[in-house]
Amino acid sequence: MNGPAASSAGLDPIAVIRSRSYLAALVLAAVLGVPVSIIAYGFLASVAAIQQFVFVGLPDQVLGGAAPAWWPVPWVMLCGLLTALTIRYLPGTGGHSPAAGFTAGGAPANGRELVGIVLAALTTLSLGAVLGPEGPLIAIGGGLGALAIHLVKKDAPPMALTIMASAGSFAAISTLLGSPVLGAFLIMEAAGIGGMTLSLVALPGLLASGVGALVFVGLDGWTGLGSFSLALPVVPPAEPPTLATLGWAVIMGVVGALLGWLIRRAALSLRPVVHRSRVLVTTALGLLIGLTAMAYQVISGRTFTQVLFSGQEALPELVGNAADYSLPVLVLLIVCKTLVYGLSLSAFRGGPVFPSMFIGAALGIAASGLPGMDLAAGIGMGMGAMCAAMLRLPLTATLLATLLLGADGVAVTPQVVVAVAVAFVIINVLPDPGPKEHGTPHDRGGVRPPARSGVDHAPGRSRAARSTVQDRRIAWLFIIGSSLFALGVVPPYAEAVGSRWCGLTFFVGSLFFTGAAYLQYRDAVDALPAADTTAGRSFWVWAPRDLVWLAAAIQLAGTLWFNWSTANALLVGLSTELTEQRVWRPDALGSVAFLVSSGVALRYARRSAAAGRLRPRTWTIGVVNMAGSVAFGISAVAAFVVPSSGDVWNAELSGLGTFVGALCFLTGAILMLSPEPTGAPVPADQGIHP
Repeated sequence: MNGPAASSAGLDPIAVIRSRSYLAALVLAAVLGVPVSIIAYGFLASVAAIQQFVFVGLPDQVLGGAAPAWWPVPWVMLCGLLTALTIRYLPGTGGHSPAAGFTAGGAPANGRELVGIVLAALTTLSLGAVLGPEGPLIAIGGGLGALAIHLVKKDAPPMALTIMASAGSFAAISTLLGSPVLGAFLIMEAAGIGGMTLSLVALPGLLASGVGALVFVGLDGWTGLGSFSLALPVVPPAEPPTLATLGWAVIMGVVGALLGWLIRRAALSLRPVVHRSRVLVTTALGLLIGLTAMAYQVISGRTFTQVLFSGQEALPELVGNAADYSLPVLVLLIVCKTLVYGLSLSAFRGGPVFPSMFIGAALGIAASGLPGMDLAAGIGMGMGAMCAAMLRLPLTATLLATLLLGADGVAVTPQVVVAVAVAFVIINVLPDPGPKEHGTPHDRGGVRPPARSGVDHAPGRSRAARSTVQDRRIAWLFIIGSSLFALGVVPPYAEAVGSRWCGLTFFVGSLFFTGAAYLQYRDAVDALPAADTTAGRSFWVWAPRDLVWLAAAIQLAGTLWFNWSTANALLVGLSTELTEQRVWRPDALGSVAFLVSSGVALRYARRSAAAGRLRPRTWTIGVVNMAGSVAFGISAVAAFVVPSSGDVWNAELSGLGTFVGALCFLTGAILMLSPEPTGAPVPADQGIHP
């Protein structure tokens, strides 16, 4: 769809509508509505079936009960891996990035690109990422509409392509939003269709949308799979608007705009990191999303599914049982959903509508206890403000909030309008939340650059740029490893998965630590003067006078000891003596190595400061890592196996030390991701990181 640019000012719309070609387009649009609606229904049914199997059926078969709190962690990681591979290696790059906002314009996807769009959206929506299906459905419907017009007439004019692509998009989301008219209105406002183009596009689109709605209803009754439409079976009674509710509407608009701005800021800030290493970063983001959902269930006692997914199915339960949610639980739900929403926007594929509506409804429920505020008005204002902030489509945001509330939506329309207007004005007054989202060639649908080997040695690439890329790789490896170590000592997680899976968590985390330590050691070797290294920059180098090399070498040795310790901890039936020899001793040696390495790194930082070439982050990271090493040392001492009894000396202190140490290393790794200030002095070597 090309929006206003597609209009032709010199054409008479009445003459065009009376023409035989336009009448043929109407017939084709009606016919197109049938297969597009069937495909869209099948896509939504597949998403629901996979969700049901993975998060309900499979844990019941494997564990004999409901899914434990840790269950979403591996699945959302798999979601990130599969989505990233689809975007990276298939044509079409899975559609546009939702971090750029809601997009319904641009050229429709071709047949080859549709495969990647379907697969990326299917993995995103089915395995737990927090995005909605409306974006992929619009892309799929538009692509099928364009394909249909090409099959009928290969040299069709651009206006015909616009009309049929729009009709396909209309049909694909005909009942998804609860109203075919609302779906059509969303597409037209997002694409900026107006004037004569609106008149010519609206009629075929509405015709296809109406046929699609009939197909959806027929398939609902025939298959019994469900309607997949956003609806609220139970709606709280609305009260007439008052000055108090109108005043709260202003505040809700401000809160919605600020929250929406923060979500987009987080998503756009992560986009450059995603572009640098899509597969690794997207998988790591999946891990963080899963851990957040797990934390919500552990803390609140409610299911993690409220944090995961688009919120389309969870919204009716949230509204219908609003009185059962305490304010702390609602605040926790809003925080967790907001966090994972921003993470999902940055790297996954889907639409931004449904999560914003869910967060807005939760905001409204939380605010319903304020003086002069009623529940229906709060829900409507919250949804309207969040949709206006995230979509920047004020008319669509108003309709979404009011039509969803049914007959009560009419009563709260004044408050919703005020909240939407305030949110829309503020979100456009606030500064741009992040760097402009130009995207990589992958996201723009351009030609993928050839795979590069030895990226750090590309011609014209400065040493500082190469080191920044390597720093980020190292940081993400430490982030994942530290997160797994912290997760392994969380009591609810350990109780839910058992000692064997808990031990496996530590072992996998130690492997990530070793990978990061190895990259740092290679950096240290490459930074050595030529006289201090053997030919070809051999791995086996002896340069103990170089503090960077010494700290990296000792750190690498420590991670290898942790590998040995955590691997032996997986063995069953070890005697007390073997446990002390194979588990505790290497763990203690690894902790000592980390302490020594952190001390050497701090000494290097002091020398760099004295020489006036200290990087701004080096000292902070060194201190944080030293604190983590101390905590790991305390953990190792507390984990001593008492020979007489075979028990750990102080299990609680050992677990606490591991948790604090992991958080310290996680903090140091996150600091590595922050960019250096412009003009900051950078020494020849890269320093030591967690």
